[in-house]
Amino acid sequence: MARSRRRCSPRLSRRSRVFIYVTIFCILLCAIFTGAFLIAGLVRSNLGKIIDKAAAGGNGLALLGHAYNVDLPSRQVQISWLILGCGTFASTVGTYDSQNCGRLNTAVDFYFDGAQSSSFSYDPDTSLLHRNDTNGLFYVQATVEVQTEHLLEVTAWYGQDQQYAYPFDTYVLDTYFQALDPATNTSLPTLFVRIADATNNLQPQLGRIGNAQIHTNKPIVDNSTATAGFGVQYLFHRTVLSQLFVVVLFVVNWLLTAVVVYIAVSAYEGLPLSEGVLFLPVSVILTIPALRALWVGAPDFGLLLDSCGTFVQMVIVSLASIYLVVNVGLRRPQAAKDAAAGAHAQHDSEKEAGVPLLPDYN
Repeated sequence: MARSRRRCSPRLSRRSRVFIYVTIFCILLCAIFTGAFLIAGLVRSNLGKIIDKAAAGGNGLALLGHAYNVDLPSRQVQISWLILGCGTFASTVGTYDSQNCGRLNTAVDFYFDGAQSSSFSYDPDTSLLHRNDTNGLFYVQATVEVQTEHLLEVTAWYGQDQQYAYPFDTYVLDTYFQALDPATNTSLPTLFVRIADATNNLQPQLGRIGNAQIHTNKPIVDNSTATAGFGVQYLFHRTVLSQLFVVVLFVVNWLLTAVVVYIAVSAYEGLPLSEGVLFLPVSVILTIPALRALWVGAPDFGLLLDSCGTFVQMVIVSLASIYLVVNVGLRRPQAAKDAAAGAHAQHDSEKEAGVPLLPDYN
């Protein structure tokens, strides 16, 4: 009875088991990558802790920025700055769950990057809105937000454009601003300037200089003795996910190239190959530029990865394809014709020599 039960129990084939194992591995791999990037994003986006850590319990104003557009060909970046007040400069706290910073309680004029006129004037009285039904606060972010446009540093990477190092290119943003009290034309203390999140697959990071208290030699407005300001330097790198994605596609293209080279070497060694093999090099020639087009935010052709990747890969695959077409596609039909002619000549010679032929029953 035990043997009959064992025979009746279904057993998965080896192919089914391999398929199940591969499926489980892919699901686990996706879960690991998704979880890792989500955890990293949650840690990075805890703005309340970032604000409180940067403010360090001080009193003054602060700017929290979002770089919503980075135009690399034009070397420009557009940033939306959220105006904050910390300590005694905060009328309310709790912005992004911050324990020390919130809405700025004093009027201020902002001058960015040496502007001679005010880039933005903030008035807490006009930006403080109340609901008619409950008299509670009605928050509109645009009333405490200023948008600016800045120029990225124009530098070279070993004599090449910065984008030549894609996806490991780096761009530098230097900017400063001065905050004046419009009533007295005196400067207001600034605690920090931060860019909060990534955009256009570019991750901002404080540069080597970081934040710095600065001053100018000339007053920016008449009857002003205030020359103090606040400067900041930021570096923009490609996000880790985009770098990983590009490198994986780069390796895949080289693996496809290696397969075509292996087939060409096998044909050179005289291994039998079918005519169907000729379709693989042609498909690889079309696949390499298609995968290159999937690179996240990639500039036009002419990068470092093109010189040591796409260009070389296309040349190798094209030469291997030509060899395979000549060796497999053209020589094989000629060899078949030669074999048929040889068999026909042998048949005629045997017939002339009087060798009895096998009867043909067809």
